[in-house]
Amino acid sequence: MVCVKPKPNLYPVWKQIEEQLEKEIGLNQIAFLTGYSDWHFHRFFKSVQKENIKTYIKRLRLEKAAYELKISNFPILEIGMEAGFSSHEAFTKAFKRVIGITPSEFRKKHQIKMKDLSLSQLSLPSGLTKHSFQKKTISPFSILFIRHLGSYQLLPGPIPNSKEMIQLKTLFSKWDLLEFHHKWIGISQDDPDVTCKDNIRFDLGFTISEKFPSPPDGFGKQTIPGGNYLQIRYTGDYENLPMIYDWILNQYCIVSKLKLKNNPPWECYLNPFEPIPDKRITDIYIPLE
Repeated sequence: MVCVKPKPNLYPVWKQIEEQLEKEIGLNQIAFLTGYSDWHFHRFFKSVQKENIKTYIKRLRLEKAAYELKISNFPILEIGMEAGFSSHEAFTKAFKRVIGITPSEFRKKHQIKMKDLSLSQLSLPSGLTKHSFQKKTISPFSILFIRHLGSYQLLPGPIPNSKEMIQLKTLFSKWDLLEFHHKWIGISQDDPDVTCKDNIRFDLGFTISEKFPSPPDGFGKQTIPGGNYLQIRYTGDYENLPMIYDWILNQYCIVSKLKLKNNPPWECYLNPFEPIPDKRITDIYIPLE
């Protein structure tokens, strides 16, 4: 009988990279997390991400820099240096190669288009009201999650029959968590204005306490940072969430001149098992400085 070794678990790898994105990361150290040889790990990683790990890390840094350009007025050189580039020229060259335009062109494109509007001129999308918005301070908490790679439209939330929800509910039942109060959470890791739809990361899961065991293979664990947030309550079908996010980030936040923090927004599904899509309630949290 031939013993087939299981595939490497990428969740510890993603966690290591994303938590230390601004630091120099040893590629051999990352491969070590999986227990596989460098060659085997890098081959498997490329088969999943469609790019090698060095290119992947550089792309994440540039995409985070792009979001910073979009939400802040920090100098371009300062943002480039935080992304690991030693000069304006090097940052501009790499940015244009990955994003398609220069950093200054990107900033102008996303900050100028809404500058002459006022909040009273914005039309609220269906599912939001003038009472939907409030600022909150949140304590950090942990979730167990499964990662979906691909457009937000393919998995805009806890769609009942999606493979991700089936896997999460199976684990939920196996751990006998039904009697406890857990919140269902989604994290939008990437800005679709920046990231190619095939590379978009969406993490879907439920809250857990620190006493729960390490996640099994195929699942990850992460902590959502505490801090100040803009909470927006949306009532309606999960399929409309990408459009709601687009309005919030590309219209409301710009016109209201909110100072956003360069962390992923996330959402809490208040009644994820509601059978009528139009009655589903989602609280969206946008990180603020």
